Amino acid sequence: MNKNQKLQEWAIKLTILTLTLASIWLIKLIFGNFIARFMDAFVAILLPFSIALFISYLVAPIFRLLEKKLHFKYRVLNTIILFLGFAVLLFFFGRYVGILIYEQAVNFIKNDWPAVKDAVESFFMSRELLIPVYERLKSMLSVDVFDTIDFNFIGVFENIATILITIVLVPVFLFFILNDRQKIYESFMLVVPKKYRYHAIELTKRANLVTEQYFNGRFVTMVIMTIIASIVFFIMGFQGRSVFFGFMIGFFDIVPYVGPFIGSLVPFLYSLTDSSLAFGDLAPIMTLVIVVILQVLENNLLQPLVMSNETKIHPLLVLSAFIFFGYLLGIVGIILAIPITGMLRSTAQYIKEQKIQKTTLSKEELAHLRESDYEKENRKDD
Repeated sequence: MNKNQKLQEWAIKLTILTLTLASIWLIKLIFGNFIARFMDAFVAILLPFSIALFISYLVAPIFRLLEKKLHFKYRVLNTIILFLGFAVLLFFFGRYVGILIYEQAVNFIKNDWPAVKDAVESFFMSRELLIPVYERLKSMLSVDVFDTIDFNFIGVFENIATILITIVLVPVFLFFILNDRQKIYESFMLVVPKKYRYHAIELTKRANLVTEQYFNGRFVTMVIMTIIASIVFFIMGFQGRSVFFGFMIGFFDIVPYVGPFIGSLVPFLYSLTDSSLAFGDLAPIMTLVIVVILQVLENNLLQPLVMSNETKIHPLLVLSAFIFFGYLLGIVGIILAIPITGMLRSTAQYIKEQKIQKTTLSKEELAHLRESDYEKENRKDD
């Protein structure tokens, strides 16, 4: 292929790309509202499905225990047992831990938040260079709730409807995922052409393994981070706010690397207002130091213990995945960002393995190739 032919080929590719982007832009321009409504409807269904999928992976080890170890052969019975067990666990969690977190959160908002606002305002107002920044942030964050409700009844109704639909659909999706997971896999594989079916099965198994390891590992680390942070905050003197602050650290840990620092923002701000905390004036700095230490322990101790190497992804790729999928799908994207990225990585690894297998001989093939005719004859005589 000469130079002119290469230039023509690149020109054709560039033209196709330009026409494709222009077509997408025109479709968005003409059908923008329809696409936006379609995406809202898609996310409204995807949110309860994602929550149900997350729960199904958490209880997957128990489900396998019922099927293989205890030999409970009826999937409907196993699903009902898991539903009842999960409902009981959720009831006791809400009855004790959930109410404690709620009460501490309400107490913080009613009694402590005004002092926190005053401390932040005095910090910015005492520094002339930061006053414009504070005014800008204040204008961006100040929202009149009542005005919003008065002029956006439809939006409020849609949000309430979305919450109710999510509450209703999560148990429904969870039941069918647990009860019919194998049938769903088999039905999906029947759609795949036969010559690609083996690879599709292998990729599905790997993707399922990566997703289960990630969800289970992330849930365990979130719980451990919550417990440790709550204990540390209680020792520091946060007292009736320690469980709420610890829960924020653990909950935001769903976003690796950055999440715990977001969760530590509220206890950090509160530490500016309470001089009775341990370390005195150094309490805000020590709050951040504790979060850093927890992150180091999690990344170097907890994750190697509870999460497989398959779910370890470079921090830059993790943050990029959260930004991309979070912007694309909102909270659903945040939940599914790392599993999707892990699936893509395992797919790329599998494709690479297949290429290596095609370009190299196996040990048996090499041994057979290097075997002489004399050795073959001797083996026949034996």
